[in-house]
Amino acid sequence: MNSERKKMGFEKFISGYTSNFLKFTLLNIIFAVPLCIACGICFAVCRLWLPNLSAVILPFAFVPVSPFVAGLVVVGKAIYFDELNESVFKKFMKAVKENFKAYLLHGVLAYIAFVGCYHGIIIYLALAKTSWIFYGMLFFSVLIALFLLFLFYGAFMMSAFFDLKLKDVYKNSALMTFGELKKNFFATVGIIGLVLVLTLPLMFVFYLSYVWGGFVSAIITMVYLGILMIFVLPAAVSTVITSTLYPNLKEVITGEARAEVQEFEVEKASEKDEFADDTKDFEDYSDFDISSLEKSEGDYVFYGGRMIKKSVIINRLKEVEERENE
Repeated sequence: MNSERKKMGFEKFISGYTSNFLKFTLLNIIFAVPLCIACGICFAVCRLWLPNLSAVILPFAFVPVSPFVAGLVVVGKAIYFDELNESVFKKFMKAVKENFKAYLLHGVLAYIAFVGCYHGIIIYLALAKTSWIFYGMLFFSVLIALFLLFLFYGAFMMSAFFDLKLKDVYKNSALMTFGELKKNFFATVGIIGLVLVLTLPLMFVFYLSYVWGGFVSAIITMVYLGILMIFVLPAAVSTVITSTLYPNLKEVITGEARAEVQEFEVEKASEKDEFADDTKDFEDYSDFDISSLEKSEGDYVFYGGRMIKKSVIINRLKEVEERENE
C-alpha cells in the first residue's frame, strides 16, 4: 500500500510533468511576463527610492501578479490531468479574466499575511537572544505562518475550480487546513524537495567561486535562478500543490461519491435492523435542524472532517422523521 501511494504521488508527478514538459514550459513563459514586469518595478522602486523598505516593497510584486496565478493554477491542473482542450495561452487568459477580482483579493491578503509573518518571525528571532520566553512566541509565529500558507493553498484552488462565495472559500479553506493537514504538509515538503533538487547545481557554482571569484559566481547564480523562475518553478510548484490537494479537495467539497456510498450502506443496514448500530452515521445528522439548514447560506456544511451538501443532510433528516412517525 505504501509503495502504491508513493507511485501515485512522486512518480506520478514526475511522469505527468515530464510528459507535458513543453506545455508546462510554455505556461511558465506566459506567466513570466507579468512576473518579470512586477518584480522589475518593485526592484527599481527599492533600488532608487526606498532601499530601506525592500522587505515590504519586494513582496508587493505578488499583488499585481496574483490574478495571473489563476491562469497558472487552472492551466497547470488542466495539463497535468490531461483536460486541456484548447491552447495554453487562450485558457490562461480566460482563467485570468474569470478569476481576476477574487485572485487580486487573494494576492492582497497573501501579501499582508506574508509581511506580517515575516516581520513577526524576524522580531521574535532577534528577541529570543535576550530571553527564552520569546522562543515560544517565535514558535507560535511559525505555526500562524504555516496555517496561513495552508489556508491559501485551499483558497487559490477553491476560487478557480468551485463556484463558491469568497467568504465560503476562506471558511472552507480554514477548516480544511486542519482536515487535510497531512496533505498540506506533503505538498509543502514536495515543494521544498523540488526546490532543493533544482538548486543542487548551485553547490558546484559555490565550489568554483574559489577559482572564478565571487563576482562570476554571483552572475552565474543569478542567471540560473532566473532560468528556473522563467522556465520551471512557477508551474512546477503549482502542479505539486494541485496534484497533491485537488483530488481530496474535490471529494471534500462535492462529497458526491462518498455520500452515495453512505446512503446505500445506511439504506441496506436499515432494511436489516431499524435500530442497527450501522445506522450511526445516518442518525448523527440529528445534530442539525432542517429549518436552520434551509435558511443558512451556502450549499455545503462542514461536518465530520469534510464538506457535505446541505441537501444530503436535509434529505436524511427528513427520512429519519418519516421513520419515527411510522
